[in-house]
Amino acid sequence: MTAKPATLVIDIGNTSTSLAVANGLKLSSIQRMPSDEPALKLRAVPKRAVIASVKPGVNKRWIQFLKKQGVVEILWVNHTVNLGVPISYPKPETIGADRLANACEAAADYGAPVVVCDFGTALTFDIVKKHEGYVGGIICPGLPLMFDYLAEKTALLPHIKPVKTTHVVGKSTEEAMRIGAHLGYLGMVKEILAQLRKELGKGTKVCATGGFAQWVFQGWEHPVPVDPQLTLKGLARIATLN
Repeated sequence: MTAKPATLVIDIGNTSTSLAVANGLKLSSIQRMPSDEPALKLRAVPKRAVIASVKPGVNKRWIQFLKKQGVVEILWVNHTVNLGVPISYPKPETIGADRLANACEAAADYGAPVVVCDFGTALTFDIVKKHEGYVGGIICPGLPLMFDYLAEKTALLPHIKPVKTTHVVGKSTEEAMRIGAHLGYLGMVKEILAQLRKELGKGTKVCATGGFAQWVFQGWEHPVPVDPQLTLKGLARIATLN
C-alpha cells in the first residue's frame, strides 16, 4: 500500500501560528511564529496544506506565501469537512476551525463524551457527545486578556505577564494582580468543568491544550491530560479523512 504524501498542517491563531509536517498522524518539524509573519524552515515543503484559521485578515497573506513555497492544494477546515464525528450545532458555520480540529482529535484520542479546554487568547470549552458529536461549548476571556484589560482600563495598574504564585495575599500591585488572575481563573475553570460534568454525566473525559493549560492544571487532585499539539494532531487527522 502506497503511503499518502506528507501534509503541511497550520493552526493560525489570533496571536501566533503553529505548523508542522504531518506524515499520516505523525508530526515533525513543529514550528511557531506570529500569525501575521508567515515563515517556514523546511528542507522540503509538502504540496498540500490543511489550515485552521481564526484570523481571516491574514489568510490571503498565507495563501500567497504558501504558493511561493510550492503548495498547490489548501484545505481550509470548516464545518463541511469530515471530522470523524458529526456536528449537532444550530449554526455550524460559526464554529472556529481550531475548535473543530480539537473536537476531532479529542474524540479519537479519548472517546466521547469529552470536554476540550483550549487555553489561548480566549479560553474555550468544546463538548463532543457519543452520538450527537460536536454539540457546542463555552467561551471565556483568556488569561492574557485579563491582564490586558486591567492595564488598558485603569490608570495605575501595570501591564504584566501571568506568573504562577503560591501566595494568597499580594505584597505588591503586580503580585496582587497575579494572585487575582490565578485564583480567579482557577475558580472559573473548576466551576465550568464541575457544571459540564454534572450536565454530561459520569465517564466524561477532559483534556486540554494551549499555552496556559499546564499552568492551570498543575497540582490538581484529578489530573487533566495536557497536549500542546492537540490542534495540530487534529489537523493531521482531518488531512487523513479528507
